[in-house]
Amino acid sequence: MATTEPPVAGDRAVPGLRRVWILAFVGFLLIFGAWSAAAPYDGTPDEREHVVRAAGVAAGQIAPPPAAAKKGSGAFQRVPAGLVRAQCWQFKPQRSAACAVPPGSDDTLVRTGTGAGRYHPVYYAVVGWPLTIWPGWSGVLLARLISAAISAALLAGAFVVAVKWSRRRLMVGGLLVAVTPMAAQMASAVNPNGVEIAAGAAFFAAVIPLLLDRRPRPHRGLLLLAGISGLLLAMLRQTGPLLLATAFVAFAFPWRQSNLGRLLRERAVRWWGAAIVVAVLTALAWGVAMKTSDLGTYGGNVYTYGQAAFAEADRWRGYLDQMVGVTSWLDTRMPAPAYLIWQFLAAALVVGAFVFGRLVDRWRLLVLFVGGVVVPSAMQVALVKQTGFVTQGRYMLPILAGMLLFAAYVWEERGLDAARSRTLVRLSIVLLLPIQLFTLIFTMVRWQNGLPRYLTFRTLNPFAGDWHPPLGSITPLVASVLGLVLLGGLAWWVSSRPLAETGEPASPDVVQPPAVGLR
Repeated sequence: MATTEPPVAGDRAVPGLRRVWILAFVGFLLIFGAWSAAAPYDGTPDEREHVVRAAGVAAGQIAPPPAAAKKGSGAFQRVPAGLVRAQCWQFKPQRSAACAVPPGSDDTLVRTGTGAGRYHPVYYAVVGWPLTIWPGWSGVLLARLISAAISAALLAGAFVVAVKWSRRRLMVGGLLVAVTPMAAQMASAVNPNGVEIAAGAAFFAAVIPLLLDRRPRPHRGLLLLAGISGLLLAMLRQTGPLLLATAFVAFAFPWRQSNLGRLLRERAVRWWGAAIVVAVLTALAWGVAMKTSDLGTYGGNVYTYGQAAFAEADRWRGYLDQMVGVTSWLDTRMPAPAYLIWQFLAAALVVGAFVFGRLVDRWRLLVLFVGGVVVPSAMQVALVKQTGFVTQGRYMLPILAGMLLFAAYVWEERGLDAARSRTLVRLSIVLLLPIQLFTLIFTMVRWQNGLPRYLTFRTLNPFAGDWHPPLGSITPLVASVLGLVLLGGLAWWVSSRPLAETGEPASPDVVQPPAVGLR
């Protein structure tokens, strides 16, 4: 998402951002690709459902008739038989994935149901074509990597924005906190939720400076990133319009303290805005025609709405852990310190922004909180008698990633100096990136050998077990280490180059990454 256009008025030349984008993209892609290579088939929540939908869309079955294909919802698709596999180890953490039949090359078309059969087809059309050509492991891995590459490109764009527009680079730290191990696992799978999380982070990274920075003209790179990610959010999942509306209310108002009036005078802004509105309207029309709001019946609970509200509030402890990473099929929990460390850094950003921020900053944090916490919880309470408790923490990550990025923006704009900002970014690198690697290793142990009854250094062995990834166990580990070192080194490097202590907007013309490697 980096651009090399000439500087606009009030903007100094910024060489090297294309190289920053490339390095960040490679880093994120290696991290996500490691998860793609490590996971068994249907190794992440609902992947088989999305694989079937993707293969069906790629074969031209774009709008199958809504049917009671799975738990009273979904649709039927005709897909290669090699992709239709039964579950045997999901929700059984002591059992490895060795009992499962891997995807095969049988391209005989069979009719099978999928809970994702009514979803918007755009994402599935992009990732689904390898599944119809190579329905075995080759097609599945390539489909996963396409999804991972889209997420990596979006997050690399967010990284460049954090470098260029974040006064003291603290938004880089906010991005590292927002891209949790759960976000990495979902980005690695055939599942639109992974791209949605990345698009949410990219959208907020662009919209924050676009609507709040006081430059005389909108920067084309910000418009491009906001436009592309906004279009994706409108179409990926049913919650996209809610996220876009939350961002608009949070940053466009109060009118006098945002750039909305000035932006609307720009033709490019109007075109991008119109495209996003059209995408939202067509997505809503698709939802009505395909009945995507019918989630099916998952064993509704006999609750009064008051009881359901208290039960939902109690479940937020679990949602917070899920946002960090309760991996595999929500059956693999890390040791408690991993959650506490990640959540402490996230809470420090949000609480600090509330303390340092002005009244308008607190208003914006409140709007993001309502959109990311209150509304999803209210929807869950309203539907609990039909669906039971089906909400997961990962569903809230796209909006809450925006809250973390805005909190970092407020910290450095209102309170934190360059030295302490650098310390906080580097603390995020030192504490969080090892947790990323540990989560991958721990989840590989679960997939390959089942979770041990007691965790010891001896049982934490990603090379043991009766199941191994199709590319071997060493491949995802090496890829993850390389990606984390590259991304961490890049974040460490840019954090050492804050802007001068002035009131001018960020424009890091000092950023010139080395051509080879990182010092």
